[in-house]
Amino acid sequence: MAVLMGMAGDVKGKSFPIDQDEISLGRSGDNTIPLNNATVSGRHATITREGDSYVLRDLGSTNGTRVNSREVKEAVLRPKDLVQVGSVEFLFNSEALSFEDAQAAFSKTEVLESKGPAEMPKSFGNISPFGARRRESMTVWIPVIIGLGIVALLVVVYLFVKLFSA
Repeated sequence: MAVLMGMAGDVKGKSFPIDQDEISLGRSGDNTIPLNNATVSGRHATITREGDSYVLRDLGSTNGTRVNSREVKEAVLRPKDLVQVGSVEFLFNSEALSFEDAQAAFSKTEVLESKGPAEMPKSFGNISPFGARRRESMTVWIPVIIGLGIVALLVVVYLFVKLFSA
């Protein structure tokens, strides 16, 4: 039987057996594997058993589906494949695949080198529900904090003088 093992976030350490001919993954509660994550679409992807193999299909999701860090629309899963649905990661494993299939999955190693320094994509935005920090609010608080510090220092000096002048 095939299984998806959660690798990060809310699904870390959880196992999801693929015990049906087709399972669905997504944020909606009617999916076989519901994922409560903002980067996951309502109906994000499916995994279908086709003979002894399992096929992952993206359902037009907003944040995409990846296998081993490559964006895919459809992919045949192999043992130890890293499946990313939005930002949720799973490790795929299957006992039904033959040794030759598993060996073929690991026989080649590919190293990807980036050209030049890594950059943040221009479309990258802050996904925080609180939004980005506003710098102008700090310019108001700094004088307030300094003023309160001076008042506190004056109170300590006044109490010190009163205590030792008597």
